[in-house]
Amino acid sequence: MGKHTIHERDVEYVSLPGREHKMVVNSQRTDAKFMCAGVAEFPAQQHAPAHIHQKEEEILYVLSGRGSMYFDGVPEPLEPGIFMFVPPGVEHSLESTSDEVLKVFYVFSPAVKQGSYDKK
Repeated sequence: MGKHTIHERDVEYVSLPGREHKMVVNSQRTDAKFMCAGVAEFPAQQHAPAHIHQKEEEILYVLSGRGSMYFDGVPEPLEPGIFMFVPPGVEHSLESTSDEVLKVFYVFSPAVKQGSYDKK
């Protein structure tokens, strides 16, 4: 690809609790210093564990599938075309409620290390 482009297919998924995660844009692959982005897939009929980002903002966008995003335990419905904003300090989790994978695009600012925010 070019100096500023990378294709999703060229990045391997990393298994994180309740999801498969591809961080496509980060400082290891690009000159990105203040943000990172990628895609995550949540298996059908599964609820990924809740987690909190202490200082990072996150934006997510539903590409396919249906489900719910829980913000501090309160669900909000998801379908393709929905954007979500997660401020720092808000516990959140995703649940796939259909028989298909729930796939989302995400952006963090500032950048995070993949999976560093998951509860241990």
